[in-house]
Parts: sequence; structure tokens; C-alpha cells
Amino acid sequence: MAIRAITFDRFDLGIDRRKGASVSDANRLLEMKNAYVTTGLATQKRPGLAKVTTLESGTKGLFAGLGKLNTFYGQGSLSHADTRFVAHKVAHPGGERPVKDVWFADTFNAYIYTAVEYADGTVKHHYLDGSATTAITDTNCPHTKAVMKTASRIFAAGAGDGSTVRYCKASGPRDWTAANDAGFLPTGLQFSGDRSANALGLYKSSLVVLSRDGLQIWDVQNVDPTTMSLTDRVENVGTSFPRTVRNVSGDLYFLADFGFRSITTLQYTNNLADVDVGSPIDSIVVPEIRQTEAVPQAFFHYGTGQYICVVGRELYVYSVSRTAKIAAWSRYSIPFQVDATAELAGELYFRSGDDIYRFTADAYTDDGSSFEVLVQLPYMDLKAPGQLKRVVGVDMVVDGECTVSLGYDVRYPDAVTPPVRVRGNTRPGGIIPIEVSGTEFSLILRNLSSKPFRVDAATIYYESLGAV
Repeated sequence: MAIRAITFDRFDLGIDRRKGASVSDANRLLEMKNAYVTTGLATQKRPGLAKVTTLESGTKGLFAGLGKLNTFYGQGSLSHADTRFVAHKVAHPGGERPVKDVWFADTFNAYIYTAVEYADGTVKHHYLDGSATTAITDTNCPHTKAVMKTASRIFAAGAGDGSTVRYCKASGPRDWTAANDAGFLPTGLQFSGDRSANALGLYKSSLVVLSRDGLQIWDVQNVDPTTMSLTDRVENVGTSFPRTVRNVSGDLYFLADFGFRSITTLQYTNNLADVDVGSPIDSIVVPEIRQTEAVPQAFFHYGTGQYICVVGRELYVYSVSRTAKIAAWSRYSIPFQVDATAELAGELYFRSGDDIYRFTADAYTDDGSSFEVLVQLPYMDLKAPGQLKRVVGVDMVVDGECTVSLGYDVRYPDAVTPPVRVRGNTRPGGIIPIEVSGTEFSLILRNLSSKPFRVDAATIYYESLGAV
């Protein structure tokens, strides 16, 4: 019988678990671990992690601002020997106590504004403008975790039942009381479900207020607060995770209780709608967020154009490129839990305890330890469903080396051929012999080395044996 060939060279849709393993499209992967989709539609190994330093104990958080990486502490006196880092004291107005976490930090009029949680569970806002007391003392400041800077003001979810969003005086972050300037938005009146404002975000210069099951869009750009108004609402989608709300290429992305979602403007109606961008990996993410004690946090990495959400030691990565038409999910597994992240000068930094790491493009290990790259295609019938086929071999076009296996029975995940090691472009040297029979096959690639690795294409050679 004639030997046929089929080539797979597009991996632009990343992980997609919405269909069964035996009926998914070839460019939708069952798994892409520690790799991502490039703008050339190849699959490339993620950057490695290099340890930067170990900070002096006592600080929390990591914020890139004013040309430095900033940390925060609540008691005693502390400074960092590494001049790339600056430690800021944010003493609790009720007496010094250790900082537990930093929920928000941003620059405001060339000074840092931050929302800090202490070991006793209280949250206080601080403005580091050189005043003797950094804490905001205005009684109308809500001192909550959900905070956003926009339109020359600081906005924060209201205290108590969270049914309002308060804002400070224009250009006056210490004043939350000024008549005809500071005030609040009555967001609770507009929610049909949960009235509590859990998170704040920005969408096309408008303030987004998110409860657990709804969101609102407010026009707050006018200096006159009496003109602030509700412009749109989206029901039945929201978030419980304020740190995951991020603006990505003009849309707003966040982690909901049932997976990653975004809001965008519908092209023809000019109305807002929620988009289930995370549906391809809902079956992976939802069980994870329901059982983890880690606080999910996300960021948009401008250096790579990726939305990255950290849940403990797992990073869920959404690679987005409108010019290359890429919208692909993958996931990274790293050897430590992430407490805070920051991006400075295009470099991405992670904090774990007092240790600081960064992604390094020319590093291919995690601080000297190799990590596994796993790419698995769905079970493919090679365009002949129900027909018995005999695979005789494969060809690979890779940068680096990997092992190649074929899964040959979707009912049994362990039904896999022995791994065969390949390196570089195997086409000039003849096919790599892998013989197995079945009706559908899953290509499995693994890399565990301290060198670069990229998958450009894979070819399977087979012959048809007829109906089963």
C-alpha cells in the first residue's frame, strides 16, 4: 500500500479542552506545558527563571515604579542592600505591626499610593508623599483592597457592604471629603445580583466596577464629579478575584468563578458583552481555583504581549497577537509559589518569600534546574475516521531536541509508544521509525534539557489498512 504523509505546523490555538480528545482539531492541543505560541505559529519553550537576589526579611509586595522595584514594611526600620530595590515603611496608624500583603500600588503625582493589609487583617491606604504620616486619615477613605487610579483620582470599593465606590478629591489622594469634588458612585443600586464591589478595572478610559456576578461601566473622566454617570452594564459575569482584572489590547480580562472571561464592545451594536476567552481551559482552571488557598493574581506582560494569571505555582498564559491572529492558552509550572510580580524595563520579576527571580530570555532552566516542556496534540484520525492505519514513522522540525511518542488508543492514556529521541530537522536524514497501528493517534513531544527548544512542524507517515 502507498505510504501517505500528513504534516502539522500550526499550533495557534494552544490548549483547548472543549471537545473530546478524539474529535478536536489538530491545531488545538491537549496540553502545552512550559511553552507558548510564537508569532510564527511555532511552539517555543518558555523563558527560564534566574534568581536575582534574596531581600532582607520583613518586607512584602513588589511594585515597579519610579525606576525601582519597591517593597513595603510596617514596623521597625529596614533598607535593602541591593540598590535596585527600595523598602518603604507604611506604619499602621493604630501602632506598628507587620505587613501581610500589598493589594494595590501605583504612582500618583510622582508618589506611591498603596493599599496594605496587615497581619491582623486590617487594610489601610497610604500615600508616600513625604508627609510625617503615610496613612490616609480622612474618615471617608474606605481603606479597602479593590483600588484603581484614573481621571486624576483614586477610586476604591466602599467599606461595609461594598455597595458604593468612593473617590478622592481630584489630584488630592489624602482628601476623600471635599465638597463638590470627592464623593461616591452608587454602584449597589445598579446591580441586580450581588451588590458588593469586589474589583475595579479600566476599559477604554472608563471605570469598571465588578461584583461577583455583574459589572458596570462608569464614565468618570470629567473633572466635574456631578457628570460621572453609568454608561453600560453586563449581567451574569463578574469576579471574586480583584488582582486578576487587567486591560489587554483594548479588552478587559479577569478570572471569574467559572474561568477566564473578558468584556469587549460588540462590533455592530456598540454594546458591551462578556466573552468566554478562557473556555478552552475552563476544565483545568475551575478545579484549581476551587481547591487552592493561593490568591490568584494576573498581569499583562508588555514584553511578550501575554496575559498571565498566577495561581500558586501554576501560571496560565494567554498569548495574544491580532496581527498574527494568535489567541492561545498554555500553562507554566514553576518550582515556587508566587507572592508578587512586577515588570520593570521589560523584565518580569517574581517574588517568593524574600527571594526574587526574573524570566530571562537566554536562560533555559529554573535557577539551574531543568524543567519539562510537554506538547501533546489531540488524537487525530488522519482524515480517515474509523479506518485502521499503520504508522511507519515521523519527521520532526525542531530547534533543539526532544523525545517523540505516539498515543494510539484514546481510551487508555498510558497506551503510548516508547519515546524516541530526535534532534533538529530530521527530514534530510530519513524518517524516524515509530511503528504502531490504530484508528487515531496523538503526537506527544517532551523536552527536558538546559538548552533552547522550539517545535516548528511534525509529519506522520502511515498507510491505510481499511475499515476496522
